Amino acid sequence: MKPDPSRRRALAYLGASLLLPVTPALADERPPTPRMTEGPFYPRSFPKDIDADLTRVAGRTAVARGTILDVTGRIVDRTGKPLSGSKLEVWQCDETGTYHHVGYDVGDPGFQGFGVATTDADGRYRFRTIKPVPYSGRTSHIHFLVREGDRSRLVSQMFIEGEPGNARDGLYRYLGAESRLVTMKLSDAPAGSGAKLAGALDIVVA
Repeated sequence: MKPDPSRRRALAYLGASLLLPVTPALADERPPTPRMTEGPFYPRSFPKDIDADLTRVAGRTAVARGTILDVTGRIVDRTGKPLSGSKLEVWQCDETGTYHHVGYDVGDPGFQGFGVATTDADGRYRFRTIKPVPYSGRTSHIHFLVREGDRSRLVSQMFIEGEPGNARDGLYRYLGAESRLVTMKLSDAPAGSGAKLAGALDIVVA
């Protein structure tokens, strides 16, 4: 049988391609945090106090009702590079299940409802809030938006591991295996921190 030159070239190309090194940047890429709906409760107007402590409102002495929760983590790109100077906007309902700054009557005037944390040089963020509570049709969750300058990079939600409502929440179930990327495990906060619980969640921006 006479050799087929085109077949030989194809086999040579295939063999060469198998010897090519895998680009480390691609091999080590992290799965991105899944995007989720912003929901109907993003503020229509913003409070004067938009710091990273949602449990206190400037000018009020009362602390928010609920279980105080500290949330920390890093915001990075898929290669692990920290996104320093990024803004993490967070918003959630108060202990009564009411969202603030969207035209509804405020349930707990001691809860800020919306806040912004800025990442440091290592991409780390930190904010204080209350352990989110469920409301009709939704499990406990915290909305968040990552912003670089004026550009919105990611909108998603944080969830709590082991919450009974997770299995019944349509948005959470829709994530399937990706739900692990937005679910944080809570533990006791360090003594003297002023918080009852602590949670951590790294955010990966595609």
